[in-house]
Amino acid sequence: MSPFKIRLALCGGFLIGAIAGCAQIPTQPELSAAQQQNLMPTWQRHAQAIKSQRDWQCIGRIAIRTETQGGTVNLDWKQTGDFSRVTLSAPLNQGIVELKGQPDLMMITDSSGNQEITRDPQATIAKLTGWQIPIAALPDWIRGIPHQTNASFTLNAQGLLQTLHDSGWSIEYEQYTPAATATATLPRPQKINVSKDNVILKLIVDSWSSPQSTAEPQP
Repeated sequence: MSPFKIRLALCGGFLIGAIAGCAQIPTQPELSAAQQQNLMPTWQRHAQAIKSQRDWQCIGRIAIRTETQGGTVNLDWKQTGDFSRVTLSAPLNQGIVELKGQPDLMMITDSSGNQEITRDPQATIAKLTGWQIPIAALPDWIRGIPHQTNASFTLNAQGLLQTLHDSGWSIEYEQYTPAATATATLPRPQKINVSKDNVILKLIVDSWSSPQSTAEPQP
């Protein structure tokens, strides 16, 4: 067992109760089928604008709960085209895992400096930390767009994703950033719940940024 896994398991036991409370999302009014349909053009413009912004960075936290353990990690995700650089770090310097590459080929470095090249990052992360984190789909979900073309979703009153069922996971969007901030001109998710079977991930994004040289398209 890696040092990273041991330390996360130890600190995670104290956080299970707190994470359980995080899983609750305030009830949002459901839109009718006609309202959903009327918002589709707004949603399609927004999704296309998000996809066209290929370089971005988000910093935040992930709280994870399973049947047997729970814990939190800090998240720093930097995306440049198809290349990802993801850092997952436990609080109080208790461990770090860094991923570099593309979803089907990544170099993973653990807290001891050991490196491994993998074509299945999700399985490798599960081995290192004991947690199932959908690495391939997260770049899309964290930006508020589906990963698979056959995903099903509902929209909120602003024409943004409210719920998403994708790749066997259920995603609920609790809060978005304002439409325009100092570092972004498009609304981005701030609070997201991701669940599958007995695994619950609560993502909180503290900041979004994108290269200043690249203007974000307006929806």
